[in-house]
Amino acid sequence: MGSPMDRPRIRADADGMNLAHTNATTGRARPHLLVRVAVVMAATLLVWQVMGWISDRLPEGPQAGLRHWVNALTVFVLAVPVVWLARRYLDRRPWSGLLLAGRGWAPPFLVGAASWLVPGLLGLTAVLLSGAVEAVPNRPAAEAAAVVAALVVLVLLFEAVPEELIFRGYLFRNLNTALPGWLTVLAQAALFTLFGLALWIPSAGWGVLPERLPLFFGMGVVLGCLRLVTGNVWACVGFHVAFQTVAQALLTGYLFTIGGEEGLMMLAVFASPFVFAVPVAMLLTRDTGTGRWSGRVPDPARTS
Repeated sequence: MGSPMDRPRIRADADGMNLAHTNATTGRARPHLLVRVAVVMAATLLVWQVMGWISDRLPEGPQAGLRHWVNALTVFVLAVPVVWLARRYLDRRPWSGLLLAGRGWAPPFLVGAASWLVPGLLGLTAVLLSGAVEAVPNRPAAEAAAVVAALVVLVLLFEAVPEELIFRGYLFRNLNTALPGWLTVLAQAALFTLFGLALWIPSAGWGVLPERLPLFFGMGVVLGCLRLVTGNVWACVGFHVAFQTVAQALLTGYLFTIGGEEGLMMLAVFASPFVFAVPVAMLLTRDTGTGRWSGRVPDPARTS
């Protein structure tokens, strides 16, 4: 039960679906969890709408050209402050609580990247050696390496850091205070899917739904599982960077011309990581996330 002296601190640390949460140091009530989620989702869509408005006023350019860089910087410069402001003024919780890890960013990032690259590159090697798929380089090796390096930076700025910070960082962290881990994975994946469809359907029409809905939801589930298993948003960033960089290198025609059984390549290179990423991450971290799948994680206020 605790003594009367403990109760203000207990109220400050309690989280979940209560209508208001009181910060013991300021006495201010936090908005309801659903309000916080809705505000951040609306702000996220607004950020991408602003990016689209700016992008439409720029001339078309090559892959990794000026337009791509402006889009990436616009999203990064707007999205990161959105999360910081939400964390400070809506959650009233420390920024460090989003990551839930004290191991630094590099090992989780590498675990996330490897969880995509190990099955993805093994699949690519298999289909190339079988002769079913052919990949012909379109550029000299040095130029291709420079383009890939630029793509990595662009993916980090444009997609991986902003999207993972919002969905597997802020939203996952807040939802997991009220929902068990497995349900948090599904809930944030559903929000990620709504976000993706809200961006695609207005420009491409409802015809993209059969393709994009399972893609967004599947990716959201895998990334949510990585977040839960590793306890670190950087693992999700690493997976996202590996996936998007390889996809843009292979599928845009900018670096390679792909011939042969394209469907087989998609299955071996891009579908297999969605199946094997979480087991690979478990092996690399020697952690199955036991306990976190069914548990809720409190989000305590900063204590002085």
